[in-house]
Amino acid sequence: MATQHQGGLPVSIAHQQQHFRLLELPPEIVELIDKPNPPLLSIKSQAASAATGTHNAKPAYAVLCTPDKSFQVRQVQTSNSLFVTQPALEAHGNEIPIPVTRAIALCSSTLELHASSASAIALLREVLPVYDIVAGDVDATPNGMTKAGIFNDMPLSDGECQAGWTQLMAFDTDEGSYQPSPSALSHVWRSIIAAALAEGIPLDKQFMTSDIATAVAEEGHPSPLTQAVLAYLATDDTDRSGPWSCLDRAKTVAFTGKALLDARRGADFLIADFTDTWEDRLPEVWRKDAKLTAIEGLYEFPSDTTIKAKGKAASAPVVDNGTTALKPSARKWHEKFAKTRNK
Repeated sequence: MATQHQGGLPVSIAHQQQHFRLLELPPEIVELIDKPNPPLLSIKSQAASAATGTHNAKPAYAVLCTPDKSFQVRQVQTSNSLFVTQPALEAHGNEIPIPVTRAIALCSSTLELHASSASAIALLREVLPVYDIVAGDVDATPNGMTKAGIFNDMPLSDGECQAGWTQLMAFDTDEGSYQPSPSALSHVWRSIIAAALAEGIPLDKQFMTSDIATAVAEEGHPSPLTQAVLAYLATDDTDRSGPWSCLDRAKTVAFTGKALLDARRGADFLIADFTDTWEDRLPEVWRKDAKLTAIEGLYEFPSDTTIKAKGKAASAPVVDNGTTALKPSARKWHEKFAKTRNK
């Protein structure tokens, strides 16, 4: 009569259970970890936006970040009994210790990673005060926050935060971080064009960013704002963190036209005046590119002779389109911020 061989490894359950959270990694993160020099991963969450317990409070959630991607962490309950085990030696009484598999934790849920769909631009708009220029005066409220501090509280990777920061043309100073209004962009761009013309700097070729920023600062605009605009308009192969700039032709033409329309805050613009001003705000070699096809989908015609930014209702008061020079009070923007901060 055949006998059945008794095999297998004994299993035991530890009296004191440990607490583990199991994280399931997607293939692309596993590939990063397996690289010879894996990048640093981080876990981030958004700062609380309202007092806990209020109906306006936004629940914070955690994200796992690579240098340029973010994954939302979600807890998923499991119906199976999932044990975490480790090898051990156990003995009963005077028996010889034998190898066993000891369950040291029972996990009833796992953490899964899902690619985040959050918008860096939308999140930055929520936290950055607007740097505006109204009738020649700077209107901005310092927040005392640095760019690095803002990124730390964003539930996105630093790479995604930086991309959104560049798109918004956000900038930081000693007083805080800001997002420029269309009026501010229109004013600073007019000063950039004037400085380039006065200094003989061709914007369609490589130039020292600091040369333009220094000249524009004399018109009352903070250098970080000028640098942010130049970084946004730079060609794709430009190192935006380097000392040199070179503007992209299509980006610059579209930006200039859009900034002019947006600075009107929904007010109509005579088409003839708009196109003339648009041409005047471009480098000489790009003037003929000032055509409506460059800003397709961004405008509408209230009448046969007028144009305005698409989908924007006029707001009062209607500000100038950037042709008015900054008032002396605006030139001392840093002093204005200091006074606001000391109130």
